[in-house]
Amino acid sequence: MKVVKEVKINGLTLKLAHGDITKSGAEAIVNAANKHLEHGGGVAYAIAKACTGDAAEYTRISKEAMREQIGRDYIEHGEVVVTPSMKLGEYGIKYVIHTVGPICGGKWDDSLKEKLYKAFIGPLEKAEEMRLTSVAFPAVSAGIYGCPLEEVVKTFIEAVRDFSGKASSVKEVLLVIYDEESLKKAEAVFS
Repeated sequence: MKVVKEVKINGLTLKLAHGDITKSGAEAIVNAANKHLEHGGGVAYAIAKACTGDAAEYTRISKEAMREQIGRDYIEHGEVVVTPSMKLGEYGIKYVIHTVGPICGGKWDDSLKEKLYKAFIGPLEKAEEMRLTSVAFPAVSAGIYGCPLEEVVKTFIEAVRDFSGKASSVKEVLLVIYDEESLKKAEAVFS
């Protein structure tokens, strides 16, 4: 994984990185999940497969954790579920924090932005609550959920800026972009 840009915000380091989030080395990685934590595609499938070798098994573990932590079979925007990293421990990753972003389908408005903001702020607050020092995010909702990547990056940075004033244990936040084309778009608005 390669860090492409780095910004300091209130004692917190925000990094834009290119590569595989499952090898980020952050204490926790965030999974862009659907509300039922069924890890059938995109980054959710990649993370689930990397954690156990079997995405269906990690879906079962995630659903069990959701019932224990949330008390129901779905999560709302801003709610998170934490599961162990299992095989990702070899990369220094201890936890996976599952969050759900909005389905944009190519559209963008204030309501979608608010839901996405919650999807970013929830994991940051959970990481702080857990006294973690680093957390890595994918571009939540930018893939199969069809939110414009530039807006996702801007909303992510806004959430990190707002969170940075409350952060005491979290010192490093990464936005990890997998493909080259998306990286160029993200880099253009990352500051």
